[in-house]
Amino acid sequence: MKLPLATIKSGGAASWAIRIAVAAAVFAVLLWVPTRGSDPTIGYCLDAFVLMGAAMSLNLLLGFTGQISIGHSAFYGIGAYTTAIFVTRWHWSPFQTMPMAFLIAFVVGVLVSLPALRIKGVYLALVTLALGLVFPQFIKWPKVEWLTGGAKGIDKAGFNFGRHNRTYSIFGWKPFGDMRANGALPFYFWIGVGIVVITYLVCRGVVKSRVGRSLIAIRDNETAAAVMGVNRAVTKGIVFGLSAGLCSLVGCLGTIRTNNVTPDSGYITVLGGITFLIVMVIGGAGSLWGPNIGAVLYIFISVQASNWSNDSSTMPFFLRPFLSWSKVPVGDGIFAILLIALMFVAPFGLVGLWRRLSAKAVAVVPRPFGTASVTTSSATPVAD
Repeated sequence: MKLPLATIKSGGAASWAIRIAVAAAVFAVLLWVPTRGSDPTIGYCLDAFVLMGAAMSLNLLLGFTGQISIGHSAFYGIGAYTTAIFVTRWHWSPFQTMPMAFLIAFVVGVLVSLPALRIKGVYLALVTLALGLVFPQFIKWPKVEWLTGGAKGIDKAGFNFGRHNRTYSIFGWKPFGDMRANGALPFYFWIGVGIVVITYLVCRGVVKSRVGRSLIAIRDNETAAAVMGVNRAVTKGIVFGLSAGLCSLVGCLGTIRTNNVTPDSGYITVLGGITFLIVMVIGGAGSLWGPNIGAVLYIFISVQASNWSNDSSTMPFFLRPFLSWSKVPVGDGIFAILLIALMFVAPFGLVGLWRRLSAKAVAVVPRPFGTASVTTSSATPVAD
């Protein structure tokens, strides 16, 4: 057996140094993009934030609980339309609509989880697929057109900055730039960062808690989990609702950014739910960072494929014989091929592949469980 080149103790100095370096790099990128980056760059980041939030919420349901869902586009749409309706009809602030969107999506998610108590696998996938197909048609229903705007959708559904130059500075630094309608991308960028951070912290808090252990137990062996005292109905209902509520937040972000929403826009159609699923699987299901990496890769490939369709000379030479003939962006095709290849090479996604390869070079030794209690008990004299 080949030994790793180096060994790092979990929670040791080297481990913390790596974490601090990664956090500093991420923080530097987050500061550079809204202040120095171009508008297209900020727009690509916003697209990535939407996919990150949706994929992380889906990962909480599929990656950790084992409950498949193809209809998360409906929960995204609930968030998008909640913001649009409350802003245009009752003049709420878009920030105020986010808790309401979360609450509505949570209730709908709990109701959808009821079939999950009796069915699973492909049958549950069909139920959620039906939800994703029905939602856009429900929005177009003539009896609710007075509320949803029907096929035309709803305009002027985001922030109304007016024509005045509104800026906020922190010791001379203006992180939001010019907050007029055509220059508010940095402001939307920080909203996206906040939503992604909140979603990540909630998912991490759930996974690392006792509820998270119950989720993994249900995913691995539902019968054994029930024997050990896990309440399957309550656990599935809460997780389904929480996943739906978190996905609705990025729906609010989509409406805020575009200032409008229609039944056929963005990720509201069932194709959006499939995209969320693909992003999560390629990044790494059952991993907290997997959906984020999958979202960045998806946006990168989509942007590059769009450039290749405009100028085939920019395409890598090994792809030209296969893709240079296409006159349309081939991002979805490349992503599909990548998904098939990863299923053979890395069934646990890019994060799983990285862990497997990095383990050959660096071994992480976990902190011994109960070390503190053992040290304390050994230092305490015991009477006969």
